[in-house]
Amino acid sequence: MTEPEVLKETEINIKLKAKMVSADDLNYTLQVYPNNIDWKYIESDSEYKIHEYRFKAESIRQIVRNVLFKYKEIMIGSIKVGAKDYLFEVQVPKRIDTEKLKQMFTQIGSELNREIQKSRTELASFKQFLDECEF
Repeated sequence: MTEPEVLKETEINIKLKAKMVSADDLNYTLQVYPNNIDWKYIESDSEYKIHEYRFKAESIRQIVRNVLFKYKEIMIGSIKVGAKDYLFEVQVPKRIDTEKLKQMFTQIGSELNREIQKSRTELASFKQFLDECEF
């Protein structure tokens, strides 16, 4: 791995963007997606590819659910994943504190970053193990 590749790997910092797609009497429906990084949904595998890392759609749902569970205002059952247009969709109540919403989405982005870093660390550890061991 060359020096620029090492720097490139450490620079991933997913920023999320939300788009309101509908509103009813009680809730806004938001679609949230990575704004600063390449990503796509691979329907045949039910996976999201964020940068060079793959996440099962259900893993994304679990990350989002775990973060939103801490905030009682959000309906956990409204989380949708598995679409090419967004990473996840969620309903938020009208009059939600926008600072709290920002905190939630920032925390979800941080959790995604942490999962990517964990994957990198595991891969590096395993490669080191293979380099050091003889069988």
